[in-house]
Amino acid sequence: MPRPTFEEIWRKRFTERGRVYDDDAAIAGWTESGLEVRLRHFQRVWPGDTAGARWLDVGCGAGSYTRYLASQGVAPLGVDYSLPSLQKARSRSDASIPWLVGDATQLPLRPASVDGVMCFGVMQALSGPDRAVHELLALTRPGGQIWIDALNRHALTTVLNRLRARLRRRPLGLRYDSPAQLIRLLRAAGATEIRLYWVPILPGSLRRFQPWLESRPVRGLLAHLPWLASPLSHAFLIAARKADH
Repeated sequence: MPRPTFEEIWRKRFTERGRVYDDDAAIAGWTESGLEVRLRHFQRVWPGDTAGARWLDVGCGAGSYTRYLASQGVAPLGVDYSLPSLQKARSRSDASIPWLVGDATQLPLRPASVDGVMCFGVMQALSGPDRAVHELLALTRPGGQIWIDALNRHALTTVLNRLRARLRRRPLGLRYDSPAQLIRLLRAAGATEIRLYWVPILPGSLRRFQPWLESRPVRGLLAHLPWLASPLSHAFLIAARKADH
């Protein structure tokens, strides 16, 4: 019997998390504080969209971001390959929000059919970002917004974890991305106006200091000093638009 692939392992894990857990963070695989920090970072930098704009939340889990999009006046569609997660998302959301079982690398939607797309908490569970990035760009209309997050390959904690795994000769449980490589991939797929946002997240034991890390002076400092921001940032956000031509 062949060994399950990296992506098959994660599909099974997320399906099981959706079945076993009830809170949004645990279903998504984050701590409660980790999900809160990620959501705040998105809320801080997302410019919004026109009322009724069609948005796609790929890898929506229990619908934390989907509900936020709906609260801002756009019309989101939540997509996830975990049916148990979608069932919980639907049970705790407004009945007007539609939900769809689908894979980020092969979505059953028409090309250029949405005004915006977001894909958070997904890239680390894929063997590579290429197929998902091309799929997201294909579904977005020209001029529409694309938002992607990923775990930072160059974060200090990640570097230490990779070194520890190598010394123990064990594979990493997650995949990490280089911001520069992901930006190049987006540009090659037809994205423009690409912007990078660092997402520094402290461990749960230090979360009382998280507000300081998110203060305006510190955020301004990190925005202008990527050599400092990168090792301190567990994750990053990339925003872009699909080229008009």
